[in-house]
Amino acid sequence: MVPLRAVIEGETIIGPDISEEEWKDLAVRHRNGLPVTMGCCGAPGHLRVSKKGTQHFYHAVDAGCHFEEESKEHLEIKYQIYRICQSEGWETWVEFPAPDRTWISDVYALRDGRKIVFEIQISTISPSVLEERDLKYQAQGIESYWLLDHFLGRTKDFASGYEAHIFEKAGRPGKKIPYINDSLFETGPENHIFIAKGIRSAGLDAQKQTLFTTNNPEIPLAVWVKEVLKGNYQRYLEETAAGYNRKRRLLIMAAPALIRFQEFYEKIIRSGIYKEKAGRCQRMSRTTAQRINDKAREKKFQDISAEIDWLEKEYRLLVSESSGLFSWKKIPGYPAPGLYFRLESESDVKKIQEMIEIFTRWEESFERALGEPGREFPVDKKMK
Repeated sequence: MVPLRAVIEGETIIGPDISEEEWKDLAVRHRNGLPVTMGCCGAPGHLRVSKKGTQHFYHAVDAGCHFEEESKEHLEIKYQIYRICQSEGWETWVEFPAPDRTWISDVYALRDGRKIVFEIQISTISPSVLEERDLKYQAQGIESYWLLDHFLGRTKDFASGYEAHIFEKAGRPGKKIPYINDSLFETGPENHIFIAKGIRSAGLDAQKQTLFTTNNPEIPLAVWVKEVLKGNYQRYLEETAAGYNRKRRLLIMAAPALIRFQEFYEKIIRSGIYKEKAGRCQRMSRTTAQRINDKAREKKFQDISAEIDWLEKEYRLLVSESSGLFSWKKIPGYPAPGLYFRLESESDVKKIQEMIEIFTRWEESFERALGEPGREFPVDKKMK
């Protein structure tokens, strides 16, 4: 890494915190043999000033430090966060290590028992590595906030984990739930990561040194850091997650009924399976050698036909806007409006569940009434 912190004569020195004169004096003394020990690993180091004037340290050649080299943008952002936290009255450290040195945080802030770390991630990081690193902070009760550069170019990586979280308990693996408008669950990458993994993050534009979220395309670094310290950014993530998790619970409740509802669409509307089956059974009964109770048999088929008409009417009523359960929406790229369940309340879910129970009982009665081809129909039984 490119550290801001080093140990000189037993004292921890934060490069940007000392005056230019003090820095020049240290540089002269270092050239004359004063040792500089890197705070991250204890290896030898040197003093340097960035193009923007930030005083910092760097490792001697072949120092063997396993922490990766940081960019100059990383260095500048890290120092800005450090100074902002200090100005807000927090005890703050840069390059703060874990007791076992399994991690070194970019910035560590402490106040009233609340522990926060900020991690600036300029290079690409996979969701799995991000989760692994964040778990180390979670295990120690530390709030971690990740500033992720190139965030928008990698939204698919984070969205896939979010979608798995949303839909994994709601249906069949690899298949979406019918009649659910996916836009109900659309949100930004910082919410994707927090909802799916509990990881706090924000998009970073390292060149401009600004941040962005779903609802705000450009946030000054100082503004965002102060919102984090006040707890407001955490509340934003939690409140957004609560809304999406509520819809997720409704989705899980509604999924079996909606899957079954799609099956009924195939049978009632698209394929007309009930009508076709009843008609076939009726034709077979007319050709049988047994001609007893012909009138009763024909009356039964008339009743069955009326029952099927009733079922289709109930189905069409249910999918109309007046039912309050479904809506028809025009989706870009599709020629006709699509049918979508509203997914707004538990009472709506219970209504569709009740209708599926009615349709299922009807189907069972229908199958019993038809029975085997040529069977005598029990004319005294109702189908619903």
